[in-house]
Amino acid sequence: MYQTTLVPTGAGDAALDAVDDATEITAADGTVHVLGVVEEIPMYDRSGKPEKFDDDDPERRERLEAAVDRVATAVADAGIDSETAVESGVPAHEIAAYADAVDADAVVMGKRGLDAAADDLLGSTTERVIRTADATVVSVPVSG
Repeated sequence: MYQTTLVPTGAGDAALDAVDDATEITAADGTVHVLGVVEEIPMYDRSGKPEKFDDDDPERRERLEAAVDRVATAVADAGIDSETAVESGVPAHEIAAYADAVDADAVVMGKRGLDAAADDLLGSTTERVIRTADATVVSVPVSG
């Protein structure tokens, strides 16, 4: 059993698939940290409508905070204490840094499947965290 577990989440539901695994490996007197990261996307990397990536977009942050709250509620429903945080930056870097800051024993994250070409070219946030975090990283396939 781990004392301190980190479950990172985006605005989607991938982390909800990881909650059962996270609560299963966290000691009853342990803590699950739920982290949301508002991704900072450089202008040259952006695509789509410019307003979609507005750094001052309060709706984007609100969606992320709501996702963090959903995951924290699922952790509470499992009877385990949780702490929440929302950071800004590059997700994989922020997740690894947060895991270090709270001395996480494990990071449990949902992994959405990319098509083979995108996965080969870009990798995934989960794969980047596996390569950079000092803690054990558990990758949970996203259902559906």
